[in-house]
Amino acid sequence: MASEIDVGSLFKDQATMDVPQQPQLRTETFGARLRRLRRSRRLSQAELASALNVSAPAISGWEKGRARPRHGRVAALGKMLGVSTAELLGSDDREFAPDLLAASRADIARVIGTTPDKVRILIEF
Repeated sequence: MASEIDVGSLFKDQATMDVPQQPQLRTETFGARLRRLRRSRRLSQAELASALNVSAPAISGWEKGRARPRHGRVAALGKMLGVSTAELLGSDDREFAPDLLAASRADIARVIGTTPDKVRILIEF
């Protein structure tokens, strides 16, 4: 049976609840982070592009902030660079962060006494 819960009302008395603090936003952009991670692995843009089956100009565009990789490419990028998707994206890039949604589901489930698979998150924009 599905029920609607006003999650905001669950957090009214935060002084008595163990609510995780939100991470501080990083000032490093996605492109700068991608460039730093790529260089730390001693990969050229062409090498990374070849491994991901994209063009070198695509990598350049991502690094310069002119374009963003599609969600499926983000996971592959993280794997190539040896970091999690969340680390690659940073906390300032939440629109691609499935890790954030999973953690949020777990937190909500814990607070209301259910399992994460029973928590549905609706995002309206």
